[in-house]
Amino acid sequence: PLLEIQFKCELEGLAKIQLQPSARLNVKARFSNGETHDNLWVDRKEEVEVPGSKGTVNLLVKPKGAKSHATIKFEGKEYSEYKEGDEWKTVACLDCRGLEVTEWMVHLEDFIAETPSGEEITDIEAEDGEYYGYDEKADAETGIKSVETRIIKSKGGKGKKRK
Repeated sequence: PLLEIQFKCELEGLAKIQLQPSARLNVKARFSNGETHDNLWVDRKEEVEVPGSKGTVNLLVKPKGAKSHATIKFEGKEYSEYKEGDEWKTVACLDCRGLEVTEWMVHLEDFIAETPSGEEITDIEAEDGEYYGYDEKADAETGIKSVETRIIKSKGGKGKKRK
């Protein structure tokens, strides 16, 4: 299925946040044979050839006892921004075959934040899933808190055919 990885949080003293282009997604998945995996890393920049196919994917896994590989491929070129006031926002779309992503484990350290004055914050250090910092220009506290994620089936249909 084509799945949307969605994110919601409260931004304090920040205009927007976005996953860094080099960020990998840490996900949990359930394979079509019922087996689960709690620690898969999907890298948008890594492309792997699918055996017996001309296509490439970002993650190729062969579950125990399975005849074929399960795959994940990013749809789209970059991660979406999350702006102050946004509700649920799709961060990435994943075309999944032979597995379903069931959870995304957010690592706030993978985000870049921007203050209303345009200052970029790249050294986000999270504690207990939240980030607190300080914007010296604005003389104000900054923060990312109440982080929630969800995975939904995309309303865009079955997705594009792989090349």
